[in-house]
Amino acid sequence: MKFLPLIWKGIWRKRGRAILILLQIVVAFTLFGLLQGLNGAVKQAIASTHADRLYVVGRSAMGEPLPLAYLEQIRGVPGVRDVNYRLQFGGQYQRPGQGVVIAATDVESFFRVFSEVSTSRESIDALRATPSGAIVGRVTAEEYGWKVGDRFTIQTPIPRTDGSREFTFDIVGIFENTDRPEQSIGAIANYAYINEARARNRNTVMLYTALIDDPAKSAEIGFAIDSLFENSTNETRTQTESQIAQSQIDRIGNLDYIAHAITGAAFFALLFATGALMMQSIRERTPELAVLKTVGFTDRLVMTLILAEVLLLALIGAAIGLWLGDFMLSMTRQMIGVTGMPASIVVAGFVCAVLLALASGAIPAWRGLRLQVAQALSGR
Repeated sequence: MKFLPLIWKGIWRKRGRAILILLQIVVAFTLFGLLQGLNGAVKQAIASTHADRLYVVGRSAMGEPLPLAYLEQIRGVPGVRDVNYRLQFGGQYQRPGQGVVIAATDVESFFRVFSEVSTSRESIDALRATPSGAIVGRVTAEEYGWKVGDRFTIQTPIPRTDGSREFTFDIVGIFENTDRPEQSIGAIANYAYINEARARNRNTVMLYTALIDDPAKSAEIGFAIDSLFENSTNETRTQTESQIAQSQIDRIGNLDYIAHAITGAAFFALLFATGALMMQSIRERTPELAVLKTVGFTDRLVMTLILAEVLLLALIGAAIGLWLGDFMLSMTRQMIGVTGMPASIVVAGFVCAVLLALASGAIPAWRGLRLQVAQALSGR
């Protein structure tokens, strides 16, 4: 610790150069934190999916309307314990940018199938008794300042028989996602209320969710469900929750490759840029380093001081960059459900900072180690 002031002085000897190096490191680690954090958070989300839930969607595309009449047939498949149907759509509240996702469903089966979504029995009974009722997620309620008893109206993409696209809901309860509290968003409404009012695609749903007894038999049960509707007008594709999540990610592309390629390129450029700037710094400070050796600093100590400068700068830049990446990830909470950077990514980021510091500082440090006092002081 006694050499820390000396190291700090060395870093800020040329303030402009130090700031330039620091900015390069911050940008590189912001990219690293954002991309690798997103990649890691998505993998964690996929790993935490429920293996006992199967999703039945249209074979052509998710969101393709499926007949409500499929409900009893799916329920009758051996191994299926319960089934929920859902029509899901987004709406605009008051002004652009203020969105609310509505899950129009059968409320009783919804809370049985999605056990992590919790609300009071009174709220469920109130929703059943109120056609225009809605149980709102805690996060959404807090965002818009809603409470039980309030009423809200949203503009939707669903045309009504009266020609409008507005739906009004009465808040009868608040729900909480106990597994992922940050996902307590949107509103749960009565399917019948939407179905009776819409002008087209009546008696159809967006998807079915089947709760099964044995996750080990998910492929077998999924095949049995799809076989029921084979060669029909509305064929189905049944997938596990993790497969559904992965398919959504695959639409973006190979997230692993994208994250690794971009951060790899950024770190490669950072390695050379930092190394070049440090070499320039060492050349300018050659007489100073020679004086240090003259007053008793060993060759190895001088080399260590140079490496320490690079390391400290890298760690500061990495900390700022990772914090910025984490902040940006937290802003995506309601869009993609990512709440922040996994701890493993933070650790990996600091490990990369240490390795980059050692790699970019190796040649300047070696130059400091091999520095000859007489030659340095004579200007040769």
